[in-house]
Amino acid sequence: MKLSKVMAVAAIVAGFAVPVWAAASNMSITADTLEYDGNSGIAKANGNVVIINEDKTMTGKAGWYNTKTQEADLTGGVSMIGTDTSLSAQTLHSTNNEQLQATGNVRLQKDTKQVFGDTVTYNTTTEYGTSRGNAKLVMDDAVLTGDYVQGWLNQIRATAEGNVTLHSAKHNLDASADNAVYTQTPGQNDGVAYLTGNAHAVQNGNVLNAPELKLEMQDNSVQTVGGRSTLIITPQQ
Repeated sequence: MKLSKVMAVAAIVAGFAVPVWAAASNMSITADTLEYDGNSGIAKANGNVVIINEDKTMTGKAGWYNTKTQEADLTGGVSMIGTDTSLSAQTLHSTNNEQLQATGNVRLQKDTKQVFGDTVTYNTTTEYGTSRGNAKLVMDDAVLTGDYVQGWLNQIRATAEGNVTLHSAKHNLDASADNAVYTQTPGQNDGVAYLTGNAHAVQNGNVLNAPELKLEMQDNSVQTVGGRSTLIITPQQ
């Protein structure tokens, strides 16, 4: 009997961990209670749910997986571990084994970069992600926060909107603005940030206020871009 036929007649198994395998890919589901509908391709799982699909392992308290569309949904202390990506949250929805949407105290890590937020989306193929609500992006050279942050982690290119802050301990820099754009070459000390709207920067005790500021990490420079500016220089002790 073909695997697809076996899965089609599966009903409910309770009281112990039971796996379901999909023939189309290297994929399995294990849970305390598992119900599978072969017509729809949907497996519903409860208790110690583990979904393994190719290079990713997802865990949670409850959820479902569609073996036909590779769509998964997990709730309750969710975690996801991939080859170079990990995630923790309260809920996780995955599409095509590459598009992730997580909610609830989300923490996503890709190599040395981290994304935090109330709601985080991320595509493991394009490495593009967004964070909304208490959004924070931790990069090699700086930490960017805002109401909304989006970025391309493979390029280290990010934008932030609303209550933006930029912190770099390495460069003794703290800045804030309404909006920000940050770019950096991976592995290089060449980060550049453009701050717009009520831009404010403090570096080595010196304060600069302007409508727009350009911050260059390589030479620790801060430049005004337009409008009236104010510079407050703190005397060296």
